[in-house]
Amino acid sequence: MRQQARPAPREQPVAPRRARRWHVAAVPLATAAAAVVPWAATTSPARQLSAVLLVVLSASAVRSSSAAVRQSVLLVDLLFVAVAIGVLGLWPVPAVITVVVAWWIGGRGAGPHAWSRWLRRGRWTPDLPWLVASTIVVTAGALTAGQRLVDGRLPQDYVDLAGGRPWAVIVLGGVAFSLLNAAVEEVVFRGVLQSALTQVLGAGAALVLQAVAFGVLHLGGVPSGPVGVAMAGAWGLLLGILRLRSRGILAPYVTHVAADATIVVLMLPSLT
Repeated sequence: MRQQARPAPREQPVAPRRARRWHVAAVPLATAAAAVVPWAATTSPARQLSAVLLVVLSASAVRSSSAAVRQSVLLVDLLFVAVAIGVLGLWPVPAVITVVVAWWIGGRGAGPHAWSRWLRRGRWTPDLPWLVASTIVVTAGALTAGQRLVDGRLPQDYVDLAGGRPWAVIVLGGVAFSLLNAAVEEVVFRGVLQSALTQVLGAGAALVLQAVAFGVLHLGGVPSGPVGVAMAGAWGLLLGILRLRSRGILAPYVTHVAADATIVVLMLPSLT
């Protein structure tokens, strides 16, 4: 009996070497741009340099064949523009709007929805509550010590916003800030960027790069300056480890809310 010849296996298209390089470079560039997002609201030369970085970033995203890479870069691009135009209110309002818009755009695209992986709650193993609790305690202690050493203060815009308002309103505003700020920063850094970096560079490099970018983002945070960058970077590393251990963003989000709430408590005397 004559056997039919098997069809030759279809050869998978191989991306050109230059396109693969852009694919790898896109997410680190996006991470760098996310770190300097606050510069978009300034009038210093840093804003012009950041704009150039944004153009290079967008060009690199166009050459990537990965939907996840394109969507992560789109998120950072939109976040940069939202902060630069300066009409959407104080942080984290521009970030909340940006995340919602980027999620909506990503959901309308063809193919797998990367956001469903980025926003996964993760697993809650028996040892995770102890890890989260210990991280919260260490973070609260470090923030309290940093407040005493550096004399951290809120940006003047937040002080002006709280000025003359009833104590209850300020407390409710602090609670809302803690919940929303933790949500958007975890989505951007641990949900989107750490996941996309892992896809192109591996888990170890992703963990370190997102932590460095997270530290630089807090150059003007509480506490500010080099101490603030170092503290936020180390903390970002811990949050990234929680992301890896839990395979989701719920554990780092809970930890982040606790840290932001600690900052609010430390700042209340200067606002009331």
